[in-house]
Amino acid sequence: MATYTNYKIIERGDGWAELCFDQPDSKANIFNESALKELEKVCADLSARKDLKGLLVTSAKSDIFIAGADLNLIKSLDTLDKALAGCTAGQQAVHMFSKLPFETVAAIGGACLGGGFELSLACKKRVASDAKSVKIGLPEVMLGILPGFGGSVRLPRLVPLPTALDMILTGKQVDGVRAYKSGIVDTYLPQQDFNSRALALAKANYGKPGRRVHTFMNRVMEMIPLRGIVFSQARKQVMKNTKGKYPAPLKILDLLAEIHGMEIDEALKREAKAFAVLAVTPVSKRLIELFQLSESVKKTNGVGPEVQARKVNHAGLLGAGVMGGGIAWAFANKDIPVRMKDIKQESVNLGYQQAAENFGFALKKRKLTKNQYMGKMGMISGTLDYSGFRNADVVVEAVVENMDVKKKVLAETENYITDSCVYASNTSSLSITEMASAAKRPENVGGLHFFNPVSRMPLVEVIAGQKTSKETVATLFELAKKLGKTPIVVKDGPGFLVNRLLLPYMNEAMFLFEEGVSVERLDRVMKDFGMPMGPMRLVDEVGIDTGAKVAKILQNAFGARAQASPISEMIAASGRLGKKNGKGFYLYENGKEVGVDESILEVVKNRNTRSVGLTDGELIQRMTYPMINEAALALADSVVKTPGEVDLGMIMGTGFPPFRGGLLRFADSEGVKRIAETLERFSGAGGGERLKPNAALQEVARKGSFY
Repeated sequence: MATYTNYKIIERGDGWAELCFDQPDSKANIFNESALKELEKVCADLSARKDLKGLLVTSAKSDIFIAGADLNLIKSLDTLDKALAGCTAGQQAVHMFSKLPFETVAAIGGACLGGGFELSLACKKRVASDAKSVKIGLPEVMLGILPGFGGSVRLPRLVPLPTALDMILTGKQVDGVRAYKSGIVDTYLPQQDFNSRALALAKANYGKPGRRVHTFMNRVMEMIPLRGIVFSQARKQVMKNTKGKYPAPLKILDLLAEIHGMEIDEALKREAKAFAVLAVTPVSKRLIELFQLSESVKKTNGVGPEVQARKVNHAGLLGAGVMGGGIAWAFANKDIPVRMKDIKQESVNLGYQQAAENFGFALKKRKLTKNQYMGKMGMISGTLDYSGFRNADVVVEAVVENMDVKKKVLAETENYITDSCVYASNTSSLSITEMASAAKRPENVGGLHFFNPVSRMPLVEVIAGQKTSKETVATLFELAKKLGKTPIVVKDGPGFLVNRLLLPYMNEAMFLFEEGVSVERLDRVMKDFGMPMGPMRLVDEVGIDTGAKVAKILQNAFGARAQASPISEMIAASGRLGKKNGKGFYLYENGKEVGVDESILEVVKNRNTRSVGLTDGELIQRMTYPMINEAALALADSVVKTPGEVDLGMIMGTGFPPFRGGLLRFADSEGVKRIAETLERFSGAGGGERLKPNAALQEVARKGSFY
């Protein structure tokens, strides 16, 4: 019997064997170069056996079947020839497996993604566990590529075309039950003794055809000309979602339309060529780097392995309302009981309402059943006093953004919680160090800054004050991960990281508006750049009064370089607060934007036309370069430790376009020396200290780049 490094073949009787993927010295199975090459040898050895009726494919890793291909291998593909050769080699190893002359059954007991799912598609049948760890999908589009080991070819042959398009174009992942409903797996089984059950089922169903869910209507929809309509509608949705900024979804549509009904060997060749074209794009490299940055967060607790985070089994929440309700939802969504407190029952009710809306959306999308919905809502309780807070392992404060109020609430709350309870403020700009001065146990006090809306924004800033203990930081960091968020540890300081960098962008847009550039143009150029919404629309979303207040805080902290546009306060004083009261730079009806409010020009006096003649490119520079300038200082001040944390924070917290790799990847692509020179020019043309390149940026320019 041959022995292998990555695989084990175990005889299971009755003509059946088990191929167990067990990569050495790794918590996960991935298709690296070694595993793919060895798969070819395994296939050759198995093909020669005349005694086998069937093969069950399993994993020895807990909660993981196969996590996909080695991303560093994909990232290293820097030429078309290299990318084509690499994809073809992996693709052919999987294709060899698909040709094994006996029944093959994938027993999917954990994460089955990318190349792992493609191997399972090369099996004759698939069985999934009902465990929560089961995630089946093709996430390649999120990395700027497409499934290149046969997934683009095989999935549309297994399930109806709309189902395949949805999975490949979005990277959507499904559990075992949903995989069964979609037709991806033949059945699903209980988690307990899963591999044994899967083997017994495979033997019992030997020789029977695999399950197919194609209906008559599915087959009709895949015929010409209706197939063209399916692809046309999918293309419209892709353009709506991506604005054409990401090449992968469009290439996927072209490929799937081209190979539909094609003989499999030729289809695989076309798939490999399409993969190669995408793999060498800068967009793919940036998206892979971003994914790796996000994954690296999961491997740390924010401080170091020597520090043990406290367990959080119960939570308290101070301040309900819309934001508090969003935070309560985040706890309940991960089955952590949370107790909301406010001074008014109306606010508590609003918190319930916000949480119910978030869970209701999941219910509508059939991600929750009615029973699950009721169970999640049952995790949330409300009160007007501190009853129940003695049970809390962590208390999150989300009261009004006022230092005196926050200090008072902190001092009061300490009387009703245990000495070990961690207290976290959701402040977006106020000093944690100053706030903690009101505490008897300042080492337990930190910041946990959620971004609004909580249900959609993945970033959480974990803020360490001067006296915050490492244990508190680790506890908040691990809690954020448990809530499904991406945390970054940020040093206490005005605006922390994201707001400190975002305010120069919003502030400069206000100056440009004052200098004659229209609301429509400012928003159009930045949406074309890739931002999810324009700066003026963002000001309305944040609240004109809130933006003016934070801008003042930063100006008081940083002086002339953070000079705040005076028109924010002028507009707020006129009663225009933005989306929250239906009137800002835009008008809103029932919370929906209905167009620019031209009457705002009557509020803003003394507008000039100084910047009307700037090109769109110069407008982008005026709004993005000040963020880069401030980011250089933030790094020099050790607000965060690495450029990668800046990029992760700006993408996850502001929607900075992922395809650009983040703010500082964008800076390096522009050329930091050029950015410094351009800011010098803007400074001399009326921007003054506000746009002057700082010493930290000049130092990066001398060095050459942020990375």
